[in-house]
Amino acid sequence: MTDSTASAPSALGVIAVTGADAADFLRAQLTNDVMRLGHDRHFLAAWCDAKGRAQMIARVCERDDGYWLVVPESLMAGLLKRLQMYVLRAAVKLQDCRDTLRVVAQRGPGLPEPSEVRAEADTVLLGLPVGSSGEPRALNIARIDEPVEPDCLETSDPSWVAEEIDAGVPALCPATQGQFVPQMLNLHWLEAIDFDKGCYPGQEVIARLHYRGRLTRRMYRLFWHGDMPAPGSDVLDAAGERVGTVLYSAPYADEGRGVLLAVLKTSAAQASLATAQATLEAGQLPYPTPD
Repeated sequence: MTDSTASAPSALGVIAVTGADAADFLRAQLTNDVMRLGHDRHFLAAWCDAKGRAQMIARVCERDDGYWLVVPESLMAGLLKRLQMYVLRAAVKLQDCRDTLRVVAQRGPGLPEPSEVRAEADTVLLGLPVGSSGEPRALNIARIDEPVEPDCLETSDPSWVAEEIDAGVPALCPATQGQFVPQMLNLHWLEAIDFDKGCYPGQEVIARLHYRGRLTRRMYRLFWHGDMPAPGSDVLDAAGERVGTVLYSAPYADEGRGVLLAVLKTSAAQASLATAQATLEAGQLPYPTPD
């Protein structure tokens, strides 16, 4: 793929999945098992096509009337249309909640622990790993007419996106949707795949890679110097050969540098790398990646 002009991952929105069959429906669609959720925790999960390629990475939490899928707004219309095809006769309703709920980012003391869900009045807080700033972090979800806390910011804010990258959390956008098996996005190391769960789209491909295969491509954190690479940009080695794809990038405060996540061939991870816009320098992820 040549370098993309697509924008960075968009702000986040909520898809509500409700109805008597909501749990069974999501259990049959996602890589993680919603039956193991409760009102006090959330997790990451992917939704894949029949070839095992991730169409969505969602942060999933359980609510009294069903579940919330927190996903990039840029993917929501397409996801709703495709998910609806799998509802069939199930008692399931899918709803785009952008007109009723807003998702913002929050840093500071007193926030929930990572993976913890805390409901406070009309606000739901999803605790996230501490960012590179050293501050606790959370997603703040509330009715769209509720006042926003003064310490909140948009989830598309570059400083927040940089912290998500520093935390090693993959994100998809239209330029990268449907290109990667979940393990290539490090989702097995982020506990977003339940290998003991029953079938779901792409499960055979994902399980075969887990039990019999060898991971030859995975996600890495890199620093860029130059112009910020767009999602979908090719990562090239010193010979100009394509060895990977940029997932998303963020700038640092000083001009001309920043951080990104990219899926690379493991054999090329220590090579001299670049995109058409920038030179790249290897970084570290905050969790073990036993190759």
